[in-house]
Amino acid sequence: MPEATSAEAADFAAFRACAERLWDEPAARQHLLRWQDDYGVDVMLALFALWYPYPLTSRQWHALAASARHWQATVTARVRTLRRALRTPERHALYRALLELELQAEHLAGRRLLHMARPTVMPATPAKVDQTRRLQTLFPQLPTIEIRAGLRDGLRTAGPT
Repeated sequence: MPEATSAEAADFAAFRACAERLWDEPAARQHLLRWQDDYGVDVMLALFALWYPYPLTSRQWHALAASARHWQATVTARVRTLRRALRTPERHALYRALLELELQAEHLAGRRLLHMARPTVMPATPAKVDQTRRLQTLFPQLPTIEIRAGLRDGLRTAGPT
C-alpha cells in the first residue's frame, strides 16, 4: 500500500476517533459484537461504512467488502483464533501480545478501507449518508430490524468529526 498522504492521515485519525468513540459506548459495542458473532459482520467494515462521509456506489462498497473479507480471513481471523485458543492464566502475556497484534491488524484494515474508498477528487462537502442502506448493501444477512436497533442504540452517532 502506498504511503498515506497528510489528508489520508487526517481522515484516518477522524475515522479512528469515531470508531473508538462508538466502541466505548456499551450499547453500540454490544450490537457490533452480536452482529459479528451471529451474522458474520466485519466490525471494522461496519464502523467504516457508518463513518465514511462520501458517496460510493454499491459496486464500490462490494469491492471494499471483498477486500475486507480477504484481510479478515487471511490476517485478523487467524490472529483472533490463536488469541482465543491461548486464553489461559498461564499464557496471559502471550494472550495480551496477540490481542495487541489483532488490534493492529484491525487498524491496518481500516487504513486499507480508507485508501481504497478515497476518491481521486474529494467532494467539497461530505454527503448525506443513508446508514441503513449502506449496512444492508454490505451485510444482506443482517436483518433490517437489527440495523435499526443498532442505529437507534448509538451507532447512528457515527459520522465525520
